[in-house]
Amino acid sequence: MFLDSMKARVRGSGERIVYPEGAEERAIRAADLLYRENFASPILLGKESAIKEKAQSLDVDVSHIQIIDPQSSEDLSDYANQYYELRKHKGMTTEKALPKMQLPHYFGAMMVRKGKADGMVSGLNSETKPFIPAFEIIQLKKGFRRASSLFVLEWPERLLFFADCSVNIDPDAETLADIAHATAHTVKSFGYDPRIAFLSFSTRDSAKSPLVDKVKEATRLTRELCPGTVMDGEVQFDAALLPDVAKKKAPDSPFVELGANIFIFPNLDCGNIAYKITERLGRATATGPILQGLNHPINDVSRGCSFEDFANVGILTAALAQMQKQTTPHGR
Repeated sequence: MFLDSMKARVRGSGERIVYPEGAEERAIRAADLLYRENFASPILLGKESAIKEKAQSLDVDVSHIQIIDPQSSEDLSDYANQYYELRKHKGMTTEKALPKMQLPHYFGAMMVRKGKADGMVSGLNSETKPFIPAFEIIQLKKGFRRASSLFVLEWPERLLFFADCSVNIDPDAETLADIAHATAHTVKSFGYDPRIAFLSFSTRDSAKSPLVDKVKEATRLTRELCPGTVMDGEVQFDAALLPDVAKKKAPDSPFVELGANIFIFPNLDCGNIAYKITERLGRATATGPILQGLNHPINDVSRGCSFEDFANVGILTAALAQMQKQTTPHGR
């Protein structure tokens, strides 16, 4: 099982994972789980009195979990100055930087940038979605032009990767290629060989449309970005997943022997709807979204997630942070 393998990988490694919504029940319970199972060293952001009061009402012991209040942190001034330097070309001023850095998801992202934490998980509320602080503070990794997201869908007998399901609304061919490039990189880092399907309502020109042309062009561009990686497009979902169907619809496809494990959706409508149907009706375990293409792991969660989901994304974030340390000089 994918999650089990990630848990085994991070147990005892001590990655520091920030939860900005520190006084929220799901954050407290997720942090408690990560600490008790030794999956990570969680950090809760918020007023210490409020977090401890909420934890006591939940009968959760947070005495061994680090709690930081962004508004009174000794690092606040330094973080605000750093944020000003990063954003002054966009009109940021020193006066505006300080209140921005007091926001927990901005403070948490800066902790990751400054090496005070290894990753962050946020998004339980609309106002704490981590996308903007991730783009502004963590920024894109060299060689990546767009950020995107990935969901891991798991059954006992199968593991699939869906992208993009939460970031790019109507990607053009170049953006689809960026999404595929980032997803192949993430999947490789998890230890799996990427097999990329660019999805469409058409297989091998069974329909003519500019929408089909976009997917075909994305496939071509990705072959340049990821030489040697198995991929095909444009292709319908059944032909990408099932070798028997591929033999009928696209006998020259690499998926006639083994189906795809990465599915690139043509727009956010398709990706978001597909992962939710797969999770709710297909009974898959859905973990994510994982934000891709960033310098350090910052991840979002669905507002309706359980605390177990919140903890699981924390585990994946710890795994990504650990793998980054193994492949980056001096760990950052």
